[in-house]
Amino acid sequence: MKRIKNSLIVFFLLLNILLFSVDSTFLTYTVAGNNIWKVTQDAYIVSEVLFRDYNLYYPEDLFIKGSKMYIADSGNARIVVYDMETGEATSIGDFKLWQPTGVFVTDEYIYVADPGSSEVVIFNLRGEEVKRIGRPTNPIFGETANYKPKKLVVNKRGNLYIVSEGTFEGIIQLDKDGEFLGYFGSNLVGVTLLDKFIDLFYTREQKEKFLHRIPKPYTNITIDDKGLIYTVTQKEYGNAIKKHNTIGLNILSASKERRMVDEDNFVDIAVDKDGRIYALTETGLIYEYDSEGNLIFSFGGRAISTERSGLFSVASAIEIDEMGKLYVLDKERGLVHVIVPTEYANILHQALNLYEQGKYIESKRLWEKVMTYDGYSKIAHYGLGKAYFQSARYDKAALHFKEAFARRDYSDAFWEMRNNFLQKNMGIILSLLVIIILIFTIIDLLSRYGKIKIKFHVKNKLLSDVLYIKNILRHPLDTFYYLQKKKHGSVLSASIIYLMFLLVILVDYFGRSFIFNLNTSDRNVGFVLLTSSSILFLWIISNWLVSSINDGKGTLRDIYVFTAYSFAPYILFQPLVILSTYVLTYNEKFLIDFASMFLISWSAVMLFTGVKETHDYDIKNTVKSILFTLGWVFVIILVYSIVYMLWDQLVETAFSIVQEVLYRVRNIR
Repeated sequence: MKRIKNSLIVFFLLLNILLFSVDSTFLTYTVAGNNIWKVTQDAYIVSEVLFRDYNLYYPEDLFIKGSKMYIADSGNARIVVYDMETGEATSIGDFKLWQPTGVFVTDEYIYVADPGSSEVVIFNLRGEEVKRIGRPTNPIFGETANYKPKKLVVNKRGNLYIVSEGTFEGIIQLDKDGEFLGYFGSNLVGVTLLDKFIDLFYTREQKEKFLHRIPKPYTNITIDDKGLIYTVTQKEYGNAIKKHNTIGLNILSASKERRMVDEDNFVDIAVDKDGRIYALTETGLIYEYDSEGNLIFSFGGRAISTERSGLFSVASAIEIDEMGKLYVLDKERGLVHVIVPTEYANILHQALNLYEQGKYIESKRLWEKVMTYDGYSKIAHYGLGKAYFQSARYDKAALHFKEAFARRDYSDAFWEMRNNFLQKNMGIILSLLVIIILIFTIIDLLSRYGKIKIKFHVKNKLLSDVLYIKNILRHPLDTFYYLQKKKHGSVLSASIIYLMFLLVILVDYFGRSFIFNLNTSDRNVGFVLLTSSSILFLWIISNWLVSSINDGKGTLRDIYVFTAYSFAPYILFQPLVILSTYVLTYNEKFLIDFASMFLISWSAVMLFTGVKETHDYDIKNTVKSILFTLGWVFVIILVYSIVYMLWDQLVETAFSIVQEVLYRVRNIR
């Protein structure tokens, strides 16, 4: 009996594996803290594939309205209407359309974008042609402006928003009669460093000749139940998806801290009734976002050699119905894949709905369920953080905000924790401060009246030279003089100070508190050390070369030593700034930034003074020397970069030359 039971368990396990291997859309991914990709549980599976026996030829778009599916069958120049309840398919627009690529359906009409005829063709729900909207005649539209409607949506007032092929001014907005209302929500033009350089030095005529700064045209468009317009733009990595307000501005966060995780080859976009966004790439990847643009899942992919459910040859359109089912169009194979959410996705969606309604505490139980499926989910940690914060459990909230890399929210929780700590321990803190002040006051009074003598004598020469760094803070001119005369300082003591400087840089970069530690995950200790030490080395060598030409009195040894001592303000005080990051919150960030900038500026002044005193320059020659030194540093880095980029070609060329020489030597023999 036990053997039969075990056999049945194994059978059902194998059956589950087989079913999931057929219906799974391969792996589902989500993002953990710091936008690190993680494989998670299947969020969606394929329930069926439609139109296997129907001759769709390069379909470009689809639209769901009630129980009807409308497909822009571009290759066959028609709109296919598929009844999802009966399974029957009919067509409209035969012999009336040229190349339909976009379809949108309202309660009364079917709107078709037809770039082949450069028109928007309107049918009633029975398939009868009602109207054609051609090129706007309004002079404001422009005689040379492109008008080839590719995609379109219609709002509740009947106004049309048209994505036109090659139109970079924005979305063409027409009223229900086809009158031009203006362009809506144009993309911004990206300006590179080269462009800024050209702006400084090129004339107006040269700019017009060499620069063609035009915004990228939109790729696709959709509209939600509230009338908000959503667009996707190809080749716009980090800003490909936009959610436009009524005046066309993007209201999705595009800041450096919360830049969207996206792709640069999105071809379509859909929005469900709860405001969640689904974006489709040409390679079949589907990205799901919440209403604020935070990535929830990524799944799907490209079918390389064989047809497989949930994978696509060339994906072209995505839609979602009221039940949350996704419909993805594969235009190369003429198929529609129907993808349904799993229990995992449904629980997460319920939690998101409560979260977006501000019901953070009510969503806590659901977020905890989500965590049983995936303990790394960034969005789940953030939701739990909000729930704990609203419950005044700030320590728990801080832990989850940290896992979600939500620095501002972590800062708010930390502020509450700090405030509670200060309220409970203010008496003890003040007492300790008074005691410390009294101790120092008594010691100072006793030393003044000769009761005690506090004086430290450092007999070790190396230790004395290293500690001499503090002297530069009060007497910089004397310090540089004695360094040059070799009364203080040495190459070894300077080397130790350089090591201290590099250590402070490392701690500054990696050791700040979570709120202020903004380093990226692709940086490591070796990279920071190599970069910092390389710049130091280039400065020393370049300044020595420049001073040799410009009659500077400092030797290579002098430059090496005074440069090290010039960093005294940063070395001595930046650790205090780093420690303060564990006490201050994000709202007090300006204090950290000001202190760091002050210390860097102070060190720069010390370096300027060191160049002036060591080389015996006046102010004019000091500025000249520093500028030339920085110029040499820039040139060396530029040359290195060019050689590094061309290194493979250089090695290949050298290898070819060697082979040719050996070949000719053999032939001569």
